[in-house]
Amino acid sequence: MKKTSILVIFILLQIVLFAQEGHFANLNGTKLHYKVYGKGEPLVLLHYYEGSNAVWGPWVDSLSKDYQLIIPDLRGHGKSTNPSDKFRHDDAAKDIYALMDELKIEKFKAMGMSSGGMVLIHMATMDTTRIDAMVLIGATTFFPEQARKIMRDNYYETEPPSSLSDLHELHPDGEIQIRNLKKQFREMAHSYDDMNFTSAYLTQIKCPTLIIHGDRDSYFPLDIPVDAYKAIPNAYLWIVPGGGHLPNFKDLWSDKFLEVSKLFMAAGRL
Repeated sequence: MKKTSILVIFILLQIVLFAQEGHFANLNGTKLHYKVYGKGEPLVLLHYYEGSNAVWGPWVDSLSKDYQLIIPDLRGHGKSTNPSDKFRHDDAAKDIYALMDELKIEKFKAMGMSSGGMVLIHMATMDTTRIDAMVLIGATTFFPEQARKIMRDNYYETEPPSSLSDLHELHPDGEIQIRNLKKQFREMAHSYDDMNFTSAYLTQIKCPTLIIHGDRDSYFPLDIPVDAYKAIPNAYLWIVPGGGHLPNFKDLWSDKFLEVSKLFMAAGRL
């Protein structure tokens, strides 16, 4: 009995360590880092720009009870590499599809915050058959001038100390990696072809889509998610009162976000 207990403890420790270390896949010239939690229907979680898979931490325990979570670091973020030295959402979308192919996952559900949601828009229009349902949080179909101004002004030196500390926690290569991400973010301010989805293009999206957007989003004004909601055939729109760019992180809405998202993903509707 004692030996059995020791073996069980050892196996559990190995599982914990394996989950913490994550996995790597060589895809499209990148070394993509990802973590897997839980069992069941696959659910892909994509973080925001300058984030990493760790930002999904508040919701992992609950979501992994119902789904197998696949949570990658987008190219250049966290422990993933990006030899191209630029960030395009369409490239990141190809990475995630390549990862799904590597894992032999044909169909899946997905949630994306900001840039993660923009990657999902690319994925849902590249292939209309593989995503069963998706949740877009603080995403956009194009970059308005107010977002471009924020991008142009994004420098390591102007980052608040608390935010800079958080960035160092998320990105193991530290200042060099963070400065590179910020450089690529500034370069996005001059990009007009990567995020350029017209209403006619959005009508191609077939999967049920829940759009979550804060009414105080400093990047993307409300007309953008409203127009996307009108264009995507099977879309639902939740405008979060008092919500900023990522309203799911606000204490008032974090639990409600989880509740609504789980209901939507389970039924494909609200």
